[in-house]
Amino acid sequence: MIKFIQCVKKKPEVSIQDFRRSWKIYQAKATELAKAMNVTGLTFCTTLNVEENLQVMLTRGTSEPFDGVAEFRISNAPRTIEALSREPGKSLMEDLQKLQTEFLDMETSAFFFAAEEVAIRR
Repeated sequence: MIKFIQCVKKKPEVSIQDFRRSWKIYQAKATELAKAMNVTGLTFCTTLNVEENLQVMLTRGTSEPFDGVAEFRISNAPRTIEALSREPGKSLMEDLQKLQTEFLDMETSAFFFAAEEVAIRR
């Protein structure tokens, strides 16, 4: 299974509340796009504002966590990518990219393809 993963950080001037509101809109638009592209799965995560995250960062010496993560599961990469070159995929992708620039810090976010290797599935 191939995944397209988006690890995103909000712009510094965007509050957590505004990020979460925009992230909900982003989820709806990304879901529309995923359906048009026939992806096999889509998940969204938001970072919890809990003491344990700060402790992990301090004890392990890591950077601040991403504010959100989106994972698109792709079973047929050529067909999925081809769907972006025609409607409605093309317009939906343009809308999603425009929304990204409104509330995401693209320089500190990361978007990439990855191969899934399942170690445990219950």
